[in-house]
Amino acid sequence: MTPARTDTDRPDVAGYRILRVIGHGGMSTVYLAEQASLGRKVALKVMLPEALADEVSRSRFENEARTIARLQHPHIVGIHEVGRTADGVPFYSMPYLPRGHLAQRKWRGDQPRAAAVLRALLQALDHAHVRGVVHRDVKAENVLFDDNERPQLADFGIALRRGSSPRLTTAGLAVGSTAYMPPEQARGLEVDRRADLYSVGVLAWEMLTGQLPYNAGDALGMALMHTQDPIPRLPAPLKHWQGFIDCAMAKKPEDRYASAQDMLEALDALEKRAGRQFGVVDLPAA
Repeated sequence: MTPARTDTDRPDVAGYRILRVIGHGGMSTVYLAEQASLGRKVALKVMLPEALADEVSRSRFENEARTIARLQHPHIVGIHEVGRTADGVPFYSMPYLPRGHLAQRKWRGDQPRAAAVLRALLQALDHAHVRGVVHRDVKAENVLFDDNERPQLADFGIALRRGSSPRLTTAGLAVGSTAYMPPEQARGLEVDRRADLYSVGVLAWEMLTGQLPYNAGDALGMALMHTQDPIPRLPAPLKHWQGFIDCAMAKKPEDRYASAQDMLEALDALEKRAGRQFGVVDLPAA
């Protein structure tokens, strides 16, 4: 395991004052910093120096920066600057989003809020997919909120970009979070935009019920449940969502929505059909 950087082991980045560590990843550390020229707080994602020796890790980090830079959308976390630290380590700066992530929200039974987040994510994914980018790691922790509580899709670290080197796609390996992972991704097969739509279906279930559709003791068990187990049934007050969930989480990609736009239209139709049922509902204890 790679040792995490600490607050006392701060990189020297020209133009920025490092304040503290706010996140860790397998190949990078995220710092809260102040950009001197504008006096604003930003998030600095700095590659771990020890990861520089790994060509694939370095290429993935650089691929993430290029991917984000080409995606300009109100619900995708943008990028301010790409550069290198005084020690030559790659970094990029992003907006600092202090309002936390979706996993920290307790919206069980709140259909309007769930639908609002789903619409934002589907719009963001449609923007990315049209530009040849598949996120591959849509999960609650990667949905951040800005000061206006607008959801923002983050972390394109394992995104598949059209034209990417095959070494970066990790075909034959399961990458991503198994709690949200479609069967084909769990098997290490090639994925397309429908993999992201499966993950959005899992998020929909989680927001509506307050829990994940599948629960297992370890990552392998979770992956097997996504691959083999039937899609669970929603509680009665949410049964009008079942068809939407069933299509989004279909085991075979060809049985899912064909695009984020199709899924967005299905969500609009669901809300229209539900009418007065589309409010905050009380659910039985889990």
